[in-house]
Amino acid sequence: MIDTGLLKKVRILEGMNDAQLLLLQTMLKPQNFKSGEYILKDESFGDMLYILVEGRVRVTKELVKGIDIGRADEKVLASLDGELLPTFGENGILGHAPRTANVIAQTDCLLYFITKTDFEELASRDVAAAYLMILNIARVLSDRLHTTDDNLVKLATALFIAAQQ
Repeated sequence: MIDTGLLKKVRILEGMNDAQLLLLQTMLKPQNFKSGEYILKDESFGDMLYILVEGRVRVTKELVKGIDIGRADEKVLASLDGELLPTFGENGILGHAPRTANVIAQTDCLLYFITKTDFEELASRDVAAAYLMILNIARVLSDRLHTTDDNLVKLATALFIAAQQ
């Protein structure tokens, strides 16, 4: 069982009181992944949100879609370390949207996950706890969108400069 002291450090759980963290603690399940294993696959569907507790993962996205170039080029979007207790897979509990990237274990990893069903149970038992999670997830996703926008502008600028030559 994950320690509530660790849960207090997880960004999407900010503002939760001890009772709410204890309730959530009972719903989180551990899962181990070996180095090289896919935790999430881009465009797949799943119903789990993950907290990385130990190990490192990389988040990747295929660069070219719909064109067979003989190999799959992937861009590393981020490297995440369990020491920072990052989360990913938010789409799994927010709705039925496909995954937006690959998450691949770089080392052996320990993660804890909550399913959409368990999150809905949390919401039925403590609306305020679920609200705090959703609010914090929205903040995390907003930050990621801002970073993506910045990267898109950089890419468009580089493409514009290359096209001018």
